[in-house]
Amino acid sequence: MTGFRLLAFFAHPDDEAFPVGGALAAHAAQGVEIRLITTTLGEEGEIRQEGAATRETLPRIRGIELSCAVRALGLASHRVLGYRDSGMVGTPPNSHPKAYVNAPSAEVVEQFVAEIRAFKPQVVLTFEPGGLYGHPDHIAVSRHTEEAFRLANDPKAFPDQMVNGVYPHQAQRLFQSARPKGFRTMWATKLRASGVDFPMPSPEQEEQGVPVEDIHLELDVDVDGHLESKMACIMCHRTQVAADWPYHRVPREVTASILGREFYIRAFPEVQTGEKISEDFFAGLEP
Repeated sequence: MTGFRLLAFFAHPDDEAFPVGGALAAHAAQGVEIRLITTTLGEEGEIRQEGAATRETLPRIRGIELSCAVRALGLASHRVLGYRDSGMVGTPPNSHPKAYVNAPSAEVVEQFVAEIRAFKPQVVLTFEPGGLYGHPDHIAVSRHTEEAFRLANDPKAFPDQMVNGVYPHQAQRLFQSARPKGFRTMWATKLRASGVDFPMPSPEQEEQGVPVEDIHLELDVDVDGHLESKMACIMCHRTQVAADWPYHRVPREVTASILGREFYIRAFPEVQTGEKISEDFFAGLEP
């Protein structure tokens, strides 16, 4: 599949791992050139393994973990924009002057447009508008990506970018990572049935996700070794994986039924009634 390019926009190190790592690994293995843009270094993330980092070193360590994950997935390149992790809704980091959610939208979109025009992808990938579970940075990166996707082909948008062989570019498809409503209950039920003392979601968490009818593609990544690549990518993010990570303690088929299923919305072009969306994001496109 040489000649195909996918550009992914996400907010934190590990956003490329847990929700979409299988799709990225599968397409990279087919020869798709994939570039990852990460807007923050996840400064507000947890430190789930003792000694893996301190609050002061966490950004640097997470940058190293991200580089490891990029190699594990076989991605061609990546870039961190340098905004600060905004933290969860209603927490003090939301107000930090360098928090990603406080960055001027036009400033971020201009950078995204420049990436699209320079890389010239056929496919762009990000989160669905609700950010999987309402994380402010996930919502922001989805909004900025959608706006940049629309503006990248407009010669009137950021005209100063059109130098040195850079021209307006229209990516042909926009995919968004999603999870079906009830996903947390499903995960917890399967893990508990396998003997893991895993907490059931709170009422608020039970409402997270999108209606299943809004999802266009359920991707099985447990083929051709892609689940293994995804798990290797996840394990690169050592600070974010607890020492008693449950997926090392359950039968492989349970892990595959949770981590091996990914869900996507095709936001552009609009999906037609009865249209079947291929697991190949590039199906029918010309390189």
